[in-house]
Amino acid sequence: MGMNRLFTRLVIPMLLLMLYVPQAVAQKKGKEKPFTVVIDPGHGGVDPGALGRKSKEKDINMNVSKLLASMIDDKYPEVKVIFTRTTDVKIPLVQRADIANKANADLFISIHSNASKSKTANGCETFTLGAGSSVEAKAAAMYENEVILSENNFEEIYKGFDPRSSESYIIFELIRNHDMELSAEIAQMVQVGMVKESKLTNRGVSSAGFLVLHRTVMPSILVELGFITNSKDENLIASKEGQKKLAKGIFEGFSKYYEIYGQKKEKSNDKPVVKTNESKTNTAVPQKEVSKDKPVFKLQIFASSSKLAPGDKRFKGEKAQYYTENGVYKYTIGESNSYEEIQQIKKNLSEKFKEAFVVAFLNGKKINTQEAVKISQKQK
Repeated sequence: MGMNRLFTRLVIPMLLLMLYVPQAVAQKKGKEKPFTVVIDPGHGGVDPGALGRKSKEKDINMNVSKLLASMIDDKYPEVKVIFTRTTDVKIPLVQRADIANKANADLFISIHSNASKSKTANGCETFTLGAGSSVEAKAAAMYENEVILSENNFEEIYKGFDPRSSESYIIFELIRNHDMELSAEIAQMVQVGMVKESKLTNRGVSSAGFLVLHRTVMPSILVELGFITNSKDENLIASKEGQKKLAKGIFEGFSKYYEIYGQKKEKSNDKPVVKTNESKTNTAVPQKEVSKDKPVFKLQIFASSSKLAPGDKRFKGEKAQYYTENGVYKYTIGESNSYEEIQQIKKNLSEKFKEAFVVAFLNGKKINTQEAVKISQKQK
């Protein structure tokens, strides 16, 4: 195939998809409104989703979604909860995202149940938007995205995106969700809650190219409750008691996120203040001198609404720093002018901090990580 044809077939559709900017972006700074969360029960109607021996994904997703909404309503009546569907109907992916965007929502939670050809695959997992952090994550995104093939005029709506082609997913290596960090934080909180309440295997937090997340303009996550194709998982996620546990786990994650960010989203954008949280334990991460006039990369491990004591068990023996942003303490490990070095640290500490992600600073000011990488490459 000639280069011109390759460019037309791959690059042009990706650019068109990247240029898609929902109208809600311009509405983000409108008048004050209640904190709004959109809950998206995956699949529905003629699209049952994955099938188990005795259950359908669409029903499980709906049940857990309604339980979650009820828990939010009970504890936080000031929060506005919106569903993408409340009945057994099929809603196109683009419409699900549009519902959230038009509502100028503050958070989007898409709820699904996982499936695999392997009967032994099990556990719950939470996703954010990304290129795909593993082969399994990419496969999960492909499976969920294939639903667009049954939508009318899907080629035009999704600008030539083919959910079955790995080539289409190159786009997710080129774009950045403007709320990536907040998405990672809520994903971590929700995952911890689900594992705690359900006792399902912890598959951690991953990133993948889910179209429904790409189309939203607020912090967004996609939850995979458990594997409907695994008999043990299905017994839990298809039962009323299991669904209550999973909904409670997601709610616990939402609650932590809301109490940190829900009341503070309109407050001043104070410059991050970086300080050292002195730990009395040895660190496995080398502490290096860095140049502040070059991008400085750090590994963010979690956020807290309060300052933690030195040597807190949540640091797991590592020496941490923190920076404050809008009244939230955000803890990091290591720092380097090399993005590759921080990525290696992330890999080395992946067992301790499965949901950690990279943040960047320049001259003491927090900046977009991808922009920092570009600056760093130019300075070499």
